[in-house]
Amino acid sequence: MPKSLVLSMPYSTRTALLLLLIGTTAAEAQLTPGGGMPSGPQQQEEQKKEGVAEAAPKATGLLPTTPALPPSKGRRKRWKLLELDGYYRLRTDWFKNFNLGHIDDALLPSGSPSLGGAPFPRALSCSAPTITGAGCDGALSSANMRLRLEPTINLDERTSIHVQADVLDNLVLGSTPTGQDLSSYSTSNPPPVGAFSGTQGPPVAGVNSDRDSIVVKRAWAEVAVPLGILKLGRQPNHWGMGVQHNAGGEDPINGAYDYDADYGDTVDRVSFSALIPGTNLRAMIAADWNLTRLVSNQTDAGRGREGHPYDLDDKDDADGWVAVISRMDSPQEFRDRVDRGELAYNYGVYFEYKTQSFDSDLTDFTIGEPLDATARFLPRSLTTYSPDLWGKLGIGPVTVEAELVAQLGRVSRLDEFGIIDGADIRKYGGTARVTYRALEGKLRLGLEGGAASGDQWDNTLQGNTNIAYANLIGGPNDHKLTQFLFNRDYKVDMILFRHLIGAVTNAGYVKPFLSYDLTKSIGFKVANITSFALNPVATPGNQTMYGTEFNADIGYTAGGFHGGVSYGVLFPFGALSHPEALGYGENEDLSVSNIGDASTAHTIQFRAVLSF
Repeated sequence: MPKSLVLSMPYSTRTALLLLLIGTTAAEAQLTPGGGMPSGPQQQEEQKKEGVAEAAPKATGLLPTTPALPPSKGRRKRWKLLELDGYYRLRTDWFKNFNLGHIDDALLPSGSPSLGGAPFPRALSCSAPTITGAGCDGALSSANMRLRLEPTINLDERTSIHVQADVLDNLVLGSTPTGQDLSSYSTSNPPPVGAFSGTQGPPVAGVNSDRDSIVVKRAWAEVAVPLGILKLGRQPNHWGMGVQHNAGGEDPINGAYDYDADYGDTVDRVSFSALIPGTNLRAMIAADWNLTRLVSNQTDAGRGREGHPYDLDDKDDADGWVAVISRMDSPQEFRDRVDRGELAYNYGVYFEYKTQSFDSDLTDFTIGEPLDATARFLPRSLTTYSPDLWGKLGIGPVTVEAELVAQLGRVSRLDEFGIIDGADIRKYGGTARVTYRALEGKLRLGLEGGAASGDQWDNTLQGNTNIAYANLIGGPNDHKLTQFLFNRDYKVDMILFRHLIGAVTNAGYVKPFLSYDLTKSIGFKVANITSFALNPVATPGNQTMYGTEFNADIGYTAGGFHGGVSYGVLFPFGALSHPEALGYGENEDLSVSNIGDASTAHTIQFRAVLSF
């Protein structure tokens, strides 16, 4: 079929054609199918027997590529109708001086002149200086919980359905007292005295929380067809070290689980993965629904016409195609090769092609309101190409792993942002880590370094360093978009990138680290992270060095219980200061100033996790 004819088809038709081709090929072949939050000591998903495993003969079955590696915890060793995995997590946070001594404009009285913002909000009492005795505490503390359920329904040994649901997801303890209906508070109906509440009510979205008690995040199916593995639905997406695509939980490549994850990439996808005949390479092709703008049940258009919602227009959707080629061992196979003294190496490339012809401006749009398509429909003409290279090598006591990502392309229409003639997209990021094991693997020494490209644009306000305020589009006469953001679940430290900036962006960092297993259950870790800006002009202080941070952790692991405590301290440098020359000013009415050097920040975090 001519390529021009395929590309002219609607995206849904192209996807259906992909599924048809996969099914036809599989039917013809008739082949036998094949089958942080830091914790304590370094754990493996399966306990190894004494001694080094012998090299297994090459299986005739298939081992699908990421993100469809064989499930960990031996899920497919014994067939069960229903399997239930997950964890319960309780953690506490203590943030000391996360605003670095600066003033958060959002807490100033209405009408106050801008002071430039701060990297983190102060306590609410700091905005009420006229209240006698209120004071201004530089510390914030809270506790939150989550119950994550990940059931698997095995219809047979070849077909399964997977679900991920969170119960009381990141619920701050004490935050939903009975009678606290935030949607109905008014001057004529004042809230009762808060301390009068004697019990907690369930979270209700739009009433006392931003989410309901139970949130279903993912649901997808996996089918072993004669040539490989077919996956379809809303599913996790993870690749490499997780710099760009991070599932925010289980790492299928390294066999670890991040119980401290708060985000996680979820993709609406249909994919097919298989072993390339005659090679040890695995491949995956996928069609992604990256963005479907407005659907019929979000506006008054088409309501009640159909038994299910439908897309109001194909032209404002962002469609993606993904191809993966890799040499991939399971985490256990990789470790066994290293233990036998062999050279173990894995590598691969994840390539994504994405397009969007038009867009919809949803500024100030309310669910259910009439849609003025004339005012909201915008031309975009976006095309991106995103190669993501990953490699991992292990020999003796040394393991080296690296990932390099590029986001390339062009968006031709950004007129509403004052950018005429569009902009080129040139974003780069990557990281590399080397780890040395000693004392029978109990001691691990390592060095990690990474970088993410930035641009010359300050955040709005410029002192609000978090990526929530990042200017990703640039401004007039800017025809190149260059700011790359690491995935928010790729955690480098405890303070700067984790909370104050939100992700590694416009930055480079160097991180030496050490971990030691004191016993089989108790582990200790320390790390230093020194970071700098690639474009100093975009920092609050217009300087290069962000600062240096020290992290320490001690953890305990026994069976399904994981507990521990972590401490971090950040010593900020010039890039986080507020020079007077850059417009950080004073508020005479409140007698506050936002000019000066940044001061030291601290954090202490406790955790308790029960995994099952």
